[in-house]
Amino acid sequence: MVVSSDSSFLIALGNRIRECRKKLGVSQQELAYRIGMEKSNLSVIESGKSNPQVLTLIKISCALDIQPSELFSIHIETNAFMENPMIYTPRKHKK
Repeated sequence: MVVSSDSSFLIALGNRIRECRKKLGVSQQELAYRIGMEKSNLSVIESGKSNPQVLTLIKISCALDIQPSELFSIHIETNAFMENPMIYTPRKHKK
């Protein structure tokens, strides 16, 4: 799969996590337990419907006994990916 948008990247990332999890022979429930996450949240990540935080990806890779870089062994079409770059809008945090 060639990644050329935000959504295609998240789908490819989720597929990669699922592939590594299954290769290790671990269920979603077990992986979620290992990283302190609800199974439903992990399912949303694996389906590409969530943009996980970097620390979550680090925890996932550690629980799968792989380097974080292995989650990103995805071919990204950089020119197409940046054709419609997002406009940064800062979020307001509650104090």
